Amino acid sequence: MSGALVTVLSFLVTVGLLVVVHEWGHYAVARLAGVKILRFSVGFGRPLWTGRTGRDRTEWVIAAVPSAAS
Repeated sequence: MSGALVTVLSFLVTVGLLVVVHEWGHYAVARLAGVKILRFSVGFGRPLWTGRTGRDRTEWVIAAVPSAAS
């Protein structure tokens, strides 16, 4: 049972990292093209952490994924 749990969690972490790197690629290309980015969010739903950086004050967000109950 624990082997299956480790496999599932490893898969979720790997897919999560791939999605973040993929989306950061969109961010980087947009910035190179001169597009002002208002928010870069990892996840969706209610923000768990926010911060602002850079010349354009881009908001960086780590957000909760809403559950089926919300």
